Amino acid sequence: MSITAPAGRLHPTPDLEIADDYESLVMDVCKILSETNCHFSMSGFGQDDWPVDISYDLSSVIEQLPAAIANLQRGFQAEIDLYGQGVERRLSFIPSGDLVEIRCTSGTKWSPDPEMETASRSEILELLTGLARDFKIAVQKALPDLVARSPFATW
Repeated sequence: MSITAPAGRLHPTPDLEIADDYESLVMDVCKILSETNCHFSMSGFGQDDWPVDISYDLSSVIEQLPAAIANLQRGFQAEIDLYGQGVERRLSFIPSGDLVEIRCTSGTKWSPDPEMETASRSEILELLTGLARDFKIAVQKALPDLVARSPFATW
């Protein structure tokens, strides 16, 4: 999972309304980022380039990211569900000591190969916190007035 920030700052209209609750805020920001040259990509489980987009798929990942990070930090199982039509994949992160099994389940004809990958818990946490950090950078570049909002400010 990776995000490449847009090249420059957006100048939204003064009447742009951005939601206050976290899920709606993320949806609004991702919709705006999708209109820039920001890029979101995912790969793994036998496919180099997953068919993901910014406005829907990145939004769904970012919405679930704080809970996934918190669960893994506490040693609990976490999930990220890419439920968008055409992607329909669930990543389950199952900690076992210092390792994490990542299981990919498909809801389409596509089959992950392999269905499971393993990494250290620190690698997975770095991947997820790095994604949060890169999202904050994208927001900071495109919409700097929003980066002070929670939870972006702490990423």
